[in-house]
Amino acid sequence: MLRKFSTLMLTAALLTGSVAATAAFAQQAAPVQQQLKIKVELNGKELVFPQDIVTENGVAYVNASTLALALGGAAAYDSRINSILVSKDNKYGLRMYINNTFAYKNGKEIRVPNPPRATTGAVLVPLVYIAQELGAQVTYDANTFTYKLTTEVKS
Repeated sequence: MLRKFSTLMLTAALLTGSVAATAAFAQQAAPVQQQLKIKVELNGKELVFPQDIVTENGVAYVNASTLALALGGAAAYDSRINSILVSKDNKYGLRMYINNTFAYKNGKEIRVPNPPRATTGAVLVPLVYIAQELGAQVTYDANTFTYKLTTEVKS
């Protein structure tokens, strides 16, 4: 009987402590920040991405393949070495490594300002950096949260 009573008391103490700790943690948790609805236009037309545009520390990240194709390039993910290769016109190649600023640009070692990020089913790359590397002019309209890319259209 004494053993059942002590087991019951221990269980009650543990439950009370965990409930109190959970309540304290919930009060201290930071609120989730809402992502801005960022848009991208290419030569005046909205460019739609399969994943939401993500911002982190003021940097907009977009789907690598969609951006590269829209700007006349290509992007390919290499799962063996966890990297993305962005290329254009057999004259430009940039291999970036997921979550790493180390990269190769046309075979030479460089550091990129913001590394690519992996998500479920895609790799996100820094919009402004990659767009400029692929030859686009980039401006940002803070009133409409819109990145405007302009590039020469090849006919």
